[in-house]
Amino acid sequence: MVKEIKAMNQKSQEFNEQRTLSHGNKNETIEETIERIKQRIIQSGDKPHVTVARQLELLNELASFPLGQFLLQNRGVNGYWTDYVMEHQYRGRITGIDAEGRILTELEKFLLDKKFLPTQQRYVIFSEFIQNYVRDGIVFASLPCGVMKDLLKLDFTGIENFRLVGIDIDYESLELAKKLAEEYGLSEKVEFHQEDAWKLPFEDEFTLLTSNGLNVYEADDNKVTELYRQFFQALMPGGILVTSFLTPSPNINPNSEWDMSQINSEDLLLSKIIFFDILDVKFTAFRSSSTTKLQLQSVGFDEIEFIWDNARRYPTVTARKPK
Repeated sequence: MVKEIKAMNQKSQEFNEQRTLSHGNKNETIEETIERIKQRIIQSGDKPHVTVARQLELLNELASFPLGQFLLQNRGVNGYWTDYVMEHQYRGRITGIDAEGRILTELEKFLLDKKFLPTQQRYVIFSEFIQNYVRDGIVFASLPCGVMKDLLKLDFTGIENFRLVGIDIDYESLELAKKLAEEYGLSEKVEFHQEDAWKLPFEDEFTLLTSNGLNVYEADDNKVTELYRQFFQALMPGGILVTSFLTPSPNINPNSEWDMSQINSEDLLLSKIIFFDILDVKFTAFRSSSTTKLQLQSVGFDEIEFIWDNARRYPTVTARKPK
């Protein structure tokens, strides 16, 4: 499975789980990408918090491993790399090597052990919460599903009547999810749909819908509210939404909900240099829990609850569609 995923991932570098995420030039080689970013860094000059020399050093380090190369070309992660990041906490963090036996570089360890820790914690929270809703007759949906391990890994012991639905705009992710469903022996229980999350054809269909990785790329609050409206429509009465969002840092919002006692300032600076100065990432849409709650309420959700990661940076929010 790992080799098949890697081969498909290398075949197409386009990342389009949602249209606003796609950035990498499909005609641009990794060498061209590195050179373009290098020239941008040089032209921008030294910054108060980081020199050109340090940025170029980090650029070269990012280019030395697969995840770094993908981030350089796409400024985000697709279904395959999301799964790679999530699964690291169960294997790579312990062994220091990836699934193919390659020793992780120090910068790679930083990204996987520290930078992506909040989303890894979020993944565990999602899994534990969703497992509590597994019972006969359920219809669970994942959007964007990526490789859909969030649902495929659930324990369905003793459950015969259930359906899993994977929805993604990215064809490659859907194909990988189909292969994984076969490996889990769940092909007969799974169906897949290539759809735009903002134009869903479903109505009153799902018992539970899980969604991670869309709202963080959309800065327009009205569009995010519309996304939640699509989720609301797709859920059956009494259905549960499980989603997440990024909270703003103290630098962005003085009323930040971050728990700074859980955050290392040097790690935070390194993350800023990598993701904003070098990669110029697109996932910069931050929202407070109060804003998120109002958005969900405005489309009809009730029983809205928050489950926080340790640093309160990437919380999970659950909500119910009234019966």
